[in-house]
Amino acid sequence: MLLSCFFILFIILIITYYKYIIPSIKGRKGERIIARKLAKLDERKYEVFNDVKFNIKGKQSQIDHIVISDYGIFVIETKNYQGTITGSERSENWTQSFPKSKYNFYNPIRQNLGHIYALNYVLKDVSIDYHSIVAFTDKSKLKVKTSTDVVQPQQLLKTIKKYKHHSIDKHQKELIKSRIQKYNVN
Repeated sequence: MLLSCFFILFIILIITYYKYIIPSIKGRKGERIIARKLAKLDERKYEVFNDVKFNIKGKQSQIDHIVISDYGIFVIETKNYQGTITGSERSENWTQSFPKSKYNFYNPIRQNLGHIYALNYVLKDVSIDYHSIVAFTDKSKLKVKTSTDVVQPQQLLKTIKKYKHHSIDKHQKELIKSRIQKYNVN
């Protein structure tokens, strides 16, 4: 009896490890790859925040990366997925495909819109241009149809730098930075 309880507990631990811990480790690895890319931005023009968490109306929103610049705020969702990624702007789910299997996952553009909503709540009295970017690591092949920027690491900095319209002044940038720091529960 005691041996079967240990066996069941062991199976539960293995399932938990593969279902929750492995994806979390992979996600953090992808976020580090993108954070290293973002660290190459000119610090005089761009301020980078990584792994920001807000608690909005009892719900937690974890934003992988926020970049504050004269050209608006970039909200970046990172995905460390392998295989071929397909999806469109408005579809609820996207697909990760391998030669012998397929998996659906929630549309990361929609996920990032939730992050922008949370950030907008924190910055509700500041008029800002938000730029949503979804960054997949190089392990995936992207076949998506979107107007939102969906990129891999090598295109990330070029994508950010294509925005040239000044929309935030120095005072607003300081207010935004202090508000993010104040509400970040991380």
